[in-house]
Amino acid sequence: MFWSKDKNKSDKQKKPKNNNKGLSGNKGVHQEQGRSQRIREEALANARSARAEIGEETLDKIAAMMTKKQQSSMEQAKRQIAEKDADRVADEILAMLDDK
Repeated sequence: MFWSKDKNKSDKQKKPKNNNKGLSGNKGVHQEQGRSQRIREEALANARSARAEIGEETLDKIAAMMTKKQQSSMEQAKRQIAEKDADRVADEILAMLDDK
Protein backbone atom coordinates (compact mmCIF):
# COMPACT_ATOMS: atom_id res chain seq x y z
CA MET A 1 0.00 0.00 0.00
CA PHE A 2 1.14 3.52 -0.66
CA TRP A 3 1.38 4.59 3.00
CA SER A 4 3.70 1.77 3.98
CA LYS A 5 6.50 2.47 1.52
CA ASP A 6 9.97 1.86 2.76
CA LYS A 7 11.81 5.20 2.92
CA ASN A 8 15.09 3.63 1.81
CA LYS A 9 13.57 2.22 -1.37
CA SER A 10 11.84 5.46 -2.34
CA ASP A 11 15.04 7.47 -1.75
CA LYS A 12 17.00 5.14 -4.00
CA GLN A 13 14.40 5.41 -6.74
CA LYS A 14 14.37 9.22 -6.65
CA LYS A 15 18.14 9.65 -7.00
CA PRO A 16 19.04 9.93 -10.68
CA LYS A 17 22.13 8.17 -11.87
CA ASN A 18 24.79 10.53 -13.18
CA ASN A 19 25.77 9.26 -16.61
CA ASN A 20 28.36 11.36 -18.41
CA LYS A 21 27.70 10.02 -21.88
CA GLY A 22 26.98 13.44 -23.46
CA LEU A 23 28.93 16.65 -23.51
CA SER A 24 29.62 18.10 -20.11
CA GLY A 25 30.79 21.41 -18.75
CA ASN A 26 32.48 24.22 -20.63
CA LYS A 27 34.60 21.86 -22.69
CA GLY A 28 31.51 20.30 -24.28
CA VAL A 29 29.96 23.69 -24.97
CA HIS A 30 33.12 24.93 -26.68
CA GLN A 31 33.38 21.76 -28.75
CA GLU A 32 29.79 22.11 -29.91
CA GLN A 33 30.25 25.81 -30.75
CA GLY A 34 33.39 25.02 -32.74
CA ARG A 35 31.59 22.27 -34.63
CA SER A 36 28.66 24.57 -35.34
CA GLN A 37 31.00 27.31 -36.55
CA ARG A 38 32.77 24.88 -38.92
CA ILE A 39 29.43 23.77 -40.37
CA ARG A 40 28.38 27.41 -40.94
CA GLU A 41 31.68 28.21 -42.63
CA GLU A 42 31.36 25.16 -44.88
CA ALA A 43 27.79 26.10 -45.83
CA LEU A 44 28.84 29.66 -46.68
CA ALA A 45 31.73 28.38 -48.79
CA ASN A 46 29.34 26.06 -50.66
CA ALA A 47 26.92 28.94 -51.25
CA ARG A 48 29.71 31.18 -52.56
CA SER A 49 30.96 28.52 -54.96
CA ALA A 50 27.42 27.81 -56.22
CA ARG A 51 26.79 31.53 -56.69
CA ALA A 52 30.03 31.88 -58.66
CA GLU A 53 29.19 28.86 -60.81
CA ILE A 54 25.60 29.91 -61.57
CA GLY A 55 26.27 33.60 -62.04
CA GLU A 56 24.60 36.73 -60.72
CA GLU A 57 22.39 37.23 -63.78
CA THR A 58 20.86 33.76 -63.48
CA LEU A 59 20.32 34.23 -59.73
CA ASP A 60 18.56 37.53 -60.37
CA LYS A 61 16.25 35.87 -62.91
CA ILE A 62 15.43 33.06 -60.46
CA ALA A 63 14.75 35.57 -57.68
CA ALA A 64 12.44 37.58 -59.94
CA MET A 65 10.51 34.46 -60.97
CA MET A 66 10.14 33.35 -57.34
CA THR A 67 8.92 36.79 -56.28
CA LYS A 68 6.42 36.88 -59.13
CA LYS A 69 5.12 33.44 -58.19
CA GLN A 70 4.81 34.36 -54.51
CA GLN A 71 2.78 37.43 -55.41
CA SER A 72 0.37 35.54 -57.68
CA SER A 73 -3.25 35.32 -56.57
CA MET A 74 -3.06 31.52 -56.44
CA GLU A 75 -0.10 31.56 -54.07
CA GLN A 76 -1.74 34.21 -51.90
CA ALA A 77 -4.87 32.07 -51.67
CA LYS A 78 -2.78 29.03 -50.72
CA ARG A 79 -1.08 30.99 -47.94
CA GLN A 80 -4.41 32.28 -46.64
CA ILE A 81 -5.89 28.79 -46.61
CA ALA A 82 -2.83 27.39 -44.82
CA GLU A 83 -3.17 30.05 -42.13
CA LYS A 84 -6.84 29.33 -41.48
CA ASP A 85 -8.37 26.63 -39.33
CA ALA A 86 -8.59 23.32 -41.23
CA ASP A 87 -12.14 22.59 -40.06
CA ARG A 88 -13.37 25.99 -41.17
CA VAL A 89 -11.73 25.58 -44.59
CA ALA A 90 -13.38 22.17 -45.00
CA ASP A 91 -16.76 23.63 -44.04
CA GLU A 92 -16.37 26.46 -46.57
CA ILE A 93 -15.44 24.03 -49.36
CA LEU A 94 -18.41 21.80 -48.55
CA ALA A 95 -20.69 24.85 -48.55
CA MET A 96 -19.40 25.85 -51.98
CA LEU A 97 -20.00 22.34 -53.29
CA ASP A 98 -23.55 22.32 -51.91
CA ASP A 99 -24.30 25.62 -53.66
CA LYS A 100 -23.57 24.16 -57.09
